[in-house]
Amino acid sequence: MIELQERTRRISPSRLHEILLRHNCASLVDPFMGLPTHLNYLKRHGIACHGGDLLEWFVRVGEGIVVNDLTILRDSEVAEIVEMLPGRIYSLDMFKAWEGVFFSEEQCVYLGVWHDNVRNLRSDGQTGLAILGLWRAFCYWLQKTQNADDMQDVPPSELAWSYIRQTEQWVIANMRRNTVRQTDVLTTVAAQKADALFLCPPARNSFRSADARIWMWEAWWQGNPYFTIEHAYRDSLFGARAADPPSYARAFASVLEHAEAYPVLVVQTTEQRLGDVESLVRNARRKVEILAPHSYEMYLVATN
Repeated sequence: MIELQERTRRISPSRLHEILLRHNCASLVDPFMGLPTHLNYLKRHGIACHGGDLLEWFVRVGEGIVVNDLTILRDSEVAEIVEMLPGRIYSLDMFKAWEGVFFSEEQCVYLGVWHDNVRNLRSDGQTGLAILGLWRAFCYWLQKTQNADDMQDVPPSELAWSYIRQTEQWVIANMRRNTVRQTDVLTTVAAQKADALFLCPPARNSFRSADARIWMWEAWWQGNPYFTIEHAYRDSLFGARAADPPSYARAFASVLEHAEAYPVLVVQTTEQRLGDVESLVRNARRKVEILAPHSYEMYLVATN
């Protein structure tokens, strides 16, 4: 049994959009984007969005719902993702290490089939949409292990079909150039010019308590059931070297220093973590406004 956190971060895209409108911001960079559904929301409302993250599956999803303006998956293409195709050789034992621990034998086989099929898609947009849909099926399975009597038994291919078909609703054009990249935070901050920089940095040692669904889906994408989140964050700015308070403060101050060119800085934090970041933001910017709709969702809006 594994513990599933409700969410790794609480980002309200509508609240963020309101802040951007109030400051006349038409473009935004998010170097800690995570699952970029909030960027898709902003894209739908005309904001040019540029995101970055170290986890590759987040970036792939971003290619499907942030960068992608037109590409969808046809029924025939979805069928080629969710089922074992005749004549194709599959890595059926790729996720056997998870069998009996997290998933059934059948589910582990399908994880291997999906892993191989997704890599045969023709575009980055299609790949991102497929990964998002399959992740929702994967989450359904994990949730069902904890609520076995409350959730229906759905055949794997049928479940995946349903979720992948739903990803079509995420595809939209906003007549702006939108980008995502797999790289560290400072590279993303420096790579784009935008009206606003949005920072929702990880808490200290967050890789040790990350939502299991996040690191396991990166393990699935990498084809390595033994992958851990520490692999991705090992040499990153907010990795193990920022585990103690002074090191974390230096890392965050470095980001703020590199963010000088952005007219508006929006930092999302929580009441519990406010003390870790407020003084640093005030040292970097002359004007700082604190918006606190909830104890778990607070914003420092900083300008020069």
